Amino acid sequence: MKVGILIITHSDIGKQLLLTATSVFGKNPFQVELLSVDNYDQPGDIKDLAEKYVRFLDNGAGVLVLTDIVGTTPSNIASSVKYQNIKIVAGLNLSMILNVFNYPQSTLDQLSKKAIEGGTDGVAKINRC
Repeated sequence: MKVGILIITHSDIGKQLLLTATSVFGKNPFQVELLSVDNYDQPGDIKDLAEKYVRFLDNGAGVLVLTDIVGTTPSNIASSVKYQNIKIVAGLNLSMILNVFNYPQSTLDQLSKKAIEGGTDGVAKINRC
């Protein structure tokens, strides 16, 4: 059993990051659902849809929910989902997804740590010579 992944982001950020990660990695080793939040959406409606996706994605191994920015509507929606077997990580970036893709057999706890590691390790200041 693999962990399911739900990506909740503003607009199409999640879709584009997932497409890019799949292209770079060569495949998507997870079952993933995307939720895009736009300014005209009602957060309650998106929350209901998020809960449906989480139930759909959980095959017994849990669901990793990735959101783009801490404290914004997507992360607030993720935080409001009433479900026991989820972990939520905010600050989504390409290196986060790629690091997660490298560990498809990991547990939910392990995968949430790999998401954080990938996200933070992928951010650095590049010094020019």
